[in-house]
Amino acid sequence: VSEFTNQEVIVFETAQTLMVLLPVLFSFAGIACASSIFYRIKLKEPLDALKQGIVHIADNDLSFSISYQKQDELGQLCGAFETMRRELLDNSRRMWALLDERKKINASISHDLRTPITVIKGYSEYLDRNIGKDILTADGTREIAGYIHEAASRLEDYANSVHEVQTLEDMSLDYKEIALPDLMKEMQTQLSILSEQHQTNIHFSANLPERTASLAPAAVFRIVENIVSNALRYCKSKIDLDFSYSQPFLTITVTDDGKGFSDRDRAEAAGCFYKGRKEKGHFGIGLTICKILAKKHGGELFLDNAPGSGARVTVKLKSGKISP
Repeated sequence: VSEFTNQEVIVFETAQTLMVLLPVLFSFAGIACASSIFYRIKLKEPLDALKQGIVHIADNDLSFSISYQKQDELGQLCGAFETMRRELLDNSRRMWALLDERKKINASISHDLRTPITVIKGYSEYLDRNIGKDILTADGTREIAGYIHEAASRLEDYANSVHEVQTLEDMSLDYKEIALPDLMKEMQTQLSILSEQHQTNIHFSANLPERTASLAPAAVFRIVENIVSNALRYCKSKIDLDFSYSQPFLTITVTDDGKGFSDRDRAEAAGCFYKGRKEKGHFGIGLTICKILAKKHGGELFLDNAPGSGARVTVKLKSGKISP
């Protein structure tokens, strides 16, 4: 080195420095290039999809979908995000359906409460105007008081019905392991009382395996009793009650020999406080209760007409794990 010129020394020292620095620089450059390529190939598409999804959710728009289908870690993340989006969409639809149902309930309440309120108000004003006058006899006053009491009782019963529907929507079901043939026998015993009271023949048929099912007995009995009670109101002489099981659903079908459902009945009969025929003594919540309990039991309620004539109500209830 002592024989190098100053310029050669500078070149030599520069070369030594580059021998140390260039591998490091090449390593960082390689990492940067590899990262950039990896980002464009593997990360850009799923990350852009997730960013767009977040923007849509922030704007309350759940109609989009994430179509990234690769089975890597980001694909699993996108799949989880898509599952979350569908759940949010389903919850949103259920919420709007519930709000719509609430609006219908409120409209129905306003309509059905109008008559008893008018009766109470009218007779109260009549008593106020004629108090102390000869026109109000003891018998007449007693009769008016009876009308007011009847209207007030109807208001009380209606309020209890509204409370019952709201309570059912919030309740949880108590599932138990129950033998399906035993369920049928107990149901037949209880409904025989209704059959005797209404002098109507209730014919039972069942295709149930010798198994147990995880069901909520209280909900099942209430559903059947409500449907049969509703059928007894419209049948002519008989009701057919059929039980069948196809894993995981217990299917209950009630058919009467009445006039059947009209088109409007099929569309609205399971709604709150719907009465196809203007009858006194009930508020049209029987099928509503059945529909609420069926949904809580993982099933559904269907309305149609049997071939020939007569209304047919079918309820499917989802059971838990079946044991031999």
